[in-house]
Formats: sequence, structure tokens, C-alpha cells
Amino acid sequence: MLEKFERTTEPWREAFEDLDEDVLAETAAEARVFGTDPAHAVDELVRVLLKQLTGWQHTIGELGRALTATAQDRPLPEWAADADRTEDVRWRRARQALLEAVARHHHGTLPAGPPEAVVITGARRAGE
Repeated sequence: MLEKFERTTEPWREAFEDLDEDVLAETAAEARVFGTDPAHAVDELVRVLLKQLTGWQHTIGELGRALTATAQDRPLPEWAADADRTEDVRWRRARQALLEAVARHHHGTLPAGPPEAVVITGARRAGE
């Protein structure tokens, strides 16, 4: 069961392994070379990657259900629970990589880490 799952998810893991804003920039540059719309090319790539994330997420759910059914109302063995958690972490990292790549490609640098504690005083709403 896990071997089949690994074979199924391998292409998704590879697709997201080195994903960053450079991949999107290369897609745009390639589109320019071929005389096509770079924004459309990037949009198409992002849509394909989103579809892959959806398939990957669905497959992780199937694995969890299969492992649970195999356990037959007993707690999952630690190796099985670890496999499911590990794949969930991989999926979340891939999703984050895509979100960051899109944000950086379109808007530049992102903040480096979590915000520092800041007390805001005298803040006004937009339009005030």
C-alpha cells in the first residue's frame, strides 16, 4: 500500500521540490521567446500546480482512510501514522512553496520571518 502511494506521489514531490519564483520567471521568459503571453503562461503553470496539489491532497486522504481501515478500529501503528504525517508535511511545504513563489513573482520580496511584537497606537482605518 505504501509503495503504491510513494509511486503515485513521487511526480508531485518532484514538481514542487525546487519550486520558487525563478521557476515562474523562467516560464514567463520562455513564453516571451515563443511570442506568447508571459502572464498567461505563468497563470497556466500555477493552475496546473494547483491541480496537482488537489490530486496530492486527495491521495493523502485515501492513504489515511486505507491505513485506518487496515487497522480495523485499533490505533494505527506508529510507522503508518508517521507515513501519513510525513506526507501531509510534504504537501503543506509544497503548498507554501507555491504560495510564496506566486507572491514573490508578482510582488517581490516577502518578510523574512514572523513579525516582531509591535504595539500599534493611533491607528486609523482606511478613509479616515
